Amino acid sequence: MALPKIASKFSNAVQKTEQEQKIAELQIEVERLRTAQSPELENELQKLREQLQNQSGEVQVDLNLIDPNPNQPRQTITPELIQAKARLLKKHGQISAVILVRQNNGRYILLDGQLRTEGAKLLGWSTIRAVIVSMPKDLDQSALLTFLGFEDLNPLDKAEAVFKEVMKSANLPMDEVSTMLGTVIKRIERNGNSKELAKLMAVSVDQQQQGLELLEITGKEQSLLLVLLELGLNPSSVKANLMPMLYLPQDLKQVIRQHGLKGAHALALATLSAKALDISENQAASERIAATDEVLKKNLTVTETRELVRKIRIKYLKSNEQELKEVKIIFQKVNGISGDLLKKASSKQLHEMRSLFQQKLQEIDKVIATSK
Repeated sequence: MALPKIASKFSNAVQKTEQEQKIAELQIEVERLRTAQSPELENELQKLREQLQNQSGEVQVDLNLIDPNPNQPRQTITPELIQAKARLLKKHGQISAVILVRQNNGRYILLDGQLRTEGAKLLGWSTIRAVIVSMPKDLDQSALLTFLGFEDLNPLDKAEAVFKEVMKSANLPMDEVSTMLGTVIKRIERNGNSKELAKLMAVSVDQQQQGLELLEITGKEQSLLLVLLELGLNPSSVKANLMPMLYLPQDLKQVIRQHGLKGAHALALATLSAKALDISENQAASERIAATDEVLKKNLTVTETRELVRKIRIKYLKSNEQELKEVKIIFQKVNGISGDLLKKASSKQLHEMRSLFQQKLQEIDKVIATSK
């Protein structure tokens, strides 16, 4: 589907009141383009920036007057990221203006350009080049769309931001969102309609709704998928790649935020769970931390990380299999103690056997208690 050319929309001079209306229209257009996820997106957004510059003008804004969006999707800003952006700003200057929203108190809310702003502060700049736009109706959604279009969010921040928007827009709690998304995607995949769902990302909202109805998706399920499609996200991909990020162990979340561990690596390492390895939570955490350190130090690929995880799991599975065989033999011997055999045993043997079993039961209870 060809995108409309927005550069030719405002060729004539307009009055101040008309300028504000045109800027608002351009902001709506950029959100639609981000949702479309088109290859032409960057070219069209560059034209948009040029139009914004022509209509409102780029201005130098005091960095001390800029407030971050408190609900911005990017919750992780490491010193390394800021240093990297500062180096680029120092070498190349500020290539593109940040986008600000004017507040009534004379200050501004940052809509796009968080890293550029932090990098400028690190360099000691007093001002930054900015474009001022009108307050969008939904600042949270506009910020999320901006980040989805421009910024390289880490997968955890992206997942948290996306599902926060989904819960708000669909008016559903997270546990219901998680269950419903898993259920509807599984049904779509079972019916062989995954490709049909993906095609809905490139059509209008009305066509998306019609398409979901053809797939027999209605009610809350339809509302949920429409929110994701509006954000330009494939619901199947969200279920497979983003939703699991929310349920990662805390140690992996911390490494993602502090050391930039990639999402695919984290998901592979997450399979080193207490349940999968049949060990305690503390032991599983120790295994994950050690494996994660190796992944980061050796800069392992996803494939190499999965191989590392496989070897660790095999080590525990073999150990567990050996233990199970030994226990199975004991089970067989105990089960072989028939009533007839007990009747033939002496009173002394029966008392010694009962005492032994009672002692072993106490030992088993202790092991079960310490493994919880």
